[in-house]
Amino acid sequence: MDRPKYQDYINELAAGRAYGIFIDDTGSPGLTDTPPNYLPGRKSWVAVIVPPHQIPEVLEQFNRALHTLKEATGATEFHFTDIYSGRKEFKSVDLQTRLKLFEFMAFIFSQYQFPIIVQTFDPVTLADIRRQSAGQMPDRLPEFDFSREEDTALFFLLIRLKWFMEKTPEFPNVKAHVFIDEGYKKNGVGIKIPTFETVFCDGLVCFAQSSGIVQIQLADFAAFALNRSQLIGGRDKRNSLDLRLLQILSQANLNFLNIEKKIVSLKQDGPIITLDDTRPNSPKT
Repeated sequence: MDRPKYQDYINELAAGRAYGIFIDDTGSPGLTDTPPNYLPGRKSWVAVIVPPHQIPEVLEQFNRALHTLKEATGATEFHFTDIYSGRKEFKSVDLQTRLKLFEFMAFIFSQYQFPIIVQTFDPVTLADIRRQSAGQMPDRLPEFDFSREEDTALFFLLIRLKWFMEKTPEFPNVKAHVFIDEGYKKNGVGIKIPTFETVFCDGLVCFAQSSGIVQIQLADFAAFALNRSQLIGGRDKRNSLDLRLLQILSQANLNFLNIEKKIVSLKQDGPIITLDDTRPNSPKT
């Protein structure tokens, strides 16, 4: 593992010389009200891709947005689970103000239409892929344990991102800087993976705090939107806050590349999202 110089990478992004890929994870540890279609042990990784022609403006505008956030709420970061729950920095912020933060980020995503790629594994899909590999899938690679949903989902997401980058008009001349929210690895750690050297700058996948690489907060929003939509959609009943949040998230028109969009009536009772809806296309597609 390497210790990359993040400021050099940010400077390259600010000059529009690389793609920015920002990744966060999502799941529901500790939640007791998950619907039947939401299997325990399920893990998703969500990647927001910002092309070179957008990344300089996004870097500049996001710093301004953080300044406005602090002035309005006193908070220093967009953490959407905390915003939704009214916890931590948002404990004293009223609900309507918190919902406006969702509306703001939904507007950003609707305008920029960032490509978003998701990879999900639960115990069933992990067992399926291992069985289908007929022993060809290794138990481990350096830094990845393929007996774990979290590790397997992240590795397959990186493969999807490789496929995406190979289809960009700038390939192979323009690569991507990849930043993942710390947790899986500590802040400042970089994993160099030779398989990805053709598409990721120096073959590196970098782990960082969202306070340092603030655009990771874009992935935080996309991951929250995915997870919360599936949780709410899988319930038998939805309250007024559930419905308001779904309305806001639908306005974001998130540009998921490997999840089929589903048009449903928010007024109907019963689950509007099925188990299959929560599983992005298989790793082979």
